[in-house]
Amino acid sequence: MLPPDQRHVLWDLLGPPPGYELDRAVGTRFTRDLETALVLPLAFASYRLARSNDPIALMEAVRSAASRVDLFCQAGQMVVPQRASGLFAFLEPMVHEVRRPNPGRLFHPKLWYLRFIADGADPAVRLLVLTRNLTDSSSWDLGLRLDGLETGRPRAANRPLADLLRALPTMATQPPGVERIDGIDRLADSGRREGWEHPQHLQDQPSFFVYGLPAVKERPEFHGYRHLVVAPFLTDGGLANVVPSDSDVTVVSRVEELDRLESDTLKQIGKTLVVGAAADLGDPDDSDDPGDAESAAGSAERSRLVGLHAKLYVVERNRAAHLFIGSANATDAAFDGNVELLVELKGGASKLGVDQMLRSESGFGAILEEYAPEGGADDDPTEQAIWALQQALQTLGELSWTVTVRVDGSGYTVHIGAPGSQVPGGVTITVELLTRRGTTLVVGNGEPVDGVLGPVDLDEVSPFLVVTASMDGPDGTVLRRSSVVRAHLVNDPEGRLDEILARQVDTPEKFLRFLLLILRLGDVASVVAAGAGDDDTWPGAWSM
Repeated sequence: MLPPDQRHVLWDLLGPPPGYELDRAVGTRFTRDLETALVLPLAFASYRLARSNDPIALMEAVRSAASRVDLFCQAGQMVVPQRASGLFAFLEPMVHEVRRPNPGRLFHPKLWYLRFIADGADPAVRLLVLTRNLTDSSSWDLGLRLDGLETGRPRAANRPLADLLRALPTMATQPPGVERIDGIDRLADSGRREGWEHPQHLQDQPSFFVYGLPAVKERPEFHGYRHLVVAPFLTDGGLANVVPSDSDVTVVSRVEELDRLESDTLKQIGKTLVVGAAADLGDPDDSDDPGDAESAAGSAERSRLVGLHAKLYVVERNRAAHLFIGSANATDAAFDGNVELLVELKGGASKLGVDQMLRSESGFGAILEEYAPEGGADDDPTEQAIWALQQALQTLGELSWTVTVRVDGSGYTVHIGAPGSQVPGGVTITVELLTRRGTTLVVGNGEPVDGVLGPVDLDEVSPFLVVTASMDGPDGTVLRRSSVVRAHLVNDPEGRLDEILARQVDTPEKFLRFLLLILRLGDVASVVAAGAGDDDTWPGAWSM
């Protein structure tokens, strides 16, 4: 039922139905990769103007697409790109960083909600509930796609989903503009009225469960006589939340996570499995949830990790199978403080039960092998140090950063400001412009950020900053983690965005490269691969 040889490119899942075009989209992730996020407005525009020969029309189409997309991610968790691109200007209004719901807890849902429109037809809606972040990760992940049409009446089962969508702007470090908030509210209203098509072998409409929002109280029922838990990160308390002590339990996870479980927990698990080394699909740049040790496990020693990032819970009771797909790992933080989303699907156990999921012939079992952990392993000191760095970045990412632009002769200078914030002792913090790497400001612990960088050219003026936290590790090596932070841009020079966009197509050669990029977006994998060049010519990493 989970065949690993059936894979989908994200953009294929985001594409509109035939005859439709995008009306509005909202996406949520824990981490965000700017280079991957940049594909989205380009790709949405490509559906309308893939064969246009008018550079102005193309650039306006891309800008228009960006105005209808909003992306939310945990503050302090935006991946730093290998190199800056002028095209990142498209992302400035659509990327929103979110505060942690509570200290030590995180914003962690992974979904796309898209509304499509067509002349003379009812609006079509698509929901993608994913287990991965918006990065170029090649790890084994799991996604749920639900398509439907808006109905005339609200559905109670959809309310938690609508509540999550409506809450997103209130959690942002910088609230989106009024038009964007109105657009998200309209999506939330759409979500309440959605009638979802039934995937194969499923019964009834799906149920939605949101954690971490005070107004959403309903919780899923995990009681049953047989359980399958697929989660890359585990804790003893997290497993206790999803499996009763008298159940037949199979757990699929990562080696180091199973090794850390207590021996009493392991005695209650019937079988423990990991993704086999021969099936390793590559480790993501995960840093997925330091609130429950995800960041530490994902960042410390990648060679130890297998390519598992899927989250799935299967519960059998009364000859029925209840599948829970979403963002929540089997950890304490996931079920007690994090903002998470799970979707429950129900079907017959003979079609969707544990045995079917683990079948070698057509299921997930083909890439799994048994592993017998002893349990009780100590936490790696290096992982704990990395966890402290990630915590510091999240704290700093939640600050009210400003970039104030001043004219300086023929160029500009930028003043970077932020309130002071305490970080762990021994951690050094620096900040620099994403567009001008190498010139940094050192931030004193607890002291306000107050410094000037420049001069810079007009196309280097940007609200995107790179904040870096570093410290000496247990073995004496320097550990370093960085994140992109979007500041509030003050005194934005008039015409800055127009000039940045114009420079992308200011010669016939550049326009041809841009057009080729648009045309190739149907194969996102090749576009990402094309970004691996080391020189400054196409196909380089957004090298226009």
